[in-house]
Amino acid sequence: MFPSRLLISSKHHKDKLLEPLFLRLGTQLFVDPTFDSDLYGTFCGEIPRKEGPKTTVKEKCLAGMKKQGVLQGLASEGSFGPHPSIPFLKMNEEWLVYIDLERNIEIYGQSNSLDVCHEQLHHKDADRLSHFLSQIDFGAQGVQLKDANTNKVIQKGIQTQAVLNELLQRYPDWILETDLRAHLNPKRRAQIVAAAQNLIARSQSLCPQCKAPDFWITEYLGKLPCCQCQQVSNTYQSLKYSCVHCAFERIETRQDLHCIDPEFCPFCNP
Repeated sequence: MFPSRLLISSKHHKDKLLEPLFLRLGTQLFVDPTFDSDLYGTFCGEIPRKEGPKTTVKEKCLAGMKKQGVLQGLASEGSFGPHPSIPFLKMNEEWLVYIDLERNIEIYGQSNSLDVCHEQLHHKDADRLSHFLSQIDFGAQGVQLKDANTNKVIQKGIQTQAVLNELLQRYPDWILETDLRAHLNPKRRAQIVAAAQNLIARSQSLCPQCKAPDFWITEYLGKLPCCQCQQVSNTYQSLKYSCVHCAFERIETRQDLHCIDPEFCPFCNP
C-alpha cells in the first residue's frame, strides 16, 4: 500500500513518533528539514490558520510533496477547541492524510479526545505556579511564556525549571501556557498515533468490488431498542460502508448488541 520511503511534511518530529507504526508495514518515513509547516498556522497564534484542520492537512501534504518532487506523501494537523456537543469541554482533534497522486488515492485518519493538556496560568495567580507545573507534568510537557499586556510570545518550548525561573524574573507580567506543538505535548502525541492507526486501518480495508483501499464507515443507521422497555435508544443498529472509488456500499448489522441495557436507556434511566 505505502511506498518503501514516505515523506511526512512535518518539522516537529512526527516522523520519529509515527515511524514504528509504518516500519511494521515496510515503510520508512523521512522529512524535508527545509519545509516550514508553521506557514500553515501556529498554535500560539503568531501565524493564524486560514482553514480547518482537514483542509489544512491536505494543503500541507501537497505542498511538501511538490517541494520534494514526490508522488506520495503524509501530513498531520491538529486543533484544540470546544467539544461540539458539550462546549465547556476541551477537545483535541487530530488529522492525518496519505496522498498518492500516481494512484489517485487520498486517505484520512482521525482521532478526537477530551484528554488534553491545554492549560494557562496568569501572573496574578503566581501562588498556584507549583501546582500548575505539577498538574501538567512540566518537563515532559513543555510550556510557553507570553507577555500579559501584549499577548505576544516571549519564548516557546520551555522544559526546565531553571529556564522558566529566569524568564519569570525578567518578565513579571506573564501568562504561562502549555505548548501545543506535537513534540512538547505528550497527550497530543498519543492522539496523533491514534489518528495514524485509524489511517492505516482504512488503508488496509479494501472494497469487496474494486479492491480500492479506504472502504470505510460513512453512516450509522437505525436505533437499537431497550432490552426492557423496547423503546428506541440513541445507539446505532447498523453500519454503512462505502467505497469512494466505485460507489459500492454495504450495510452490516451489528452482532455484538441486539438491544441495550436499561441502564443506558433514556426512558428507563433518564
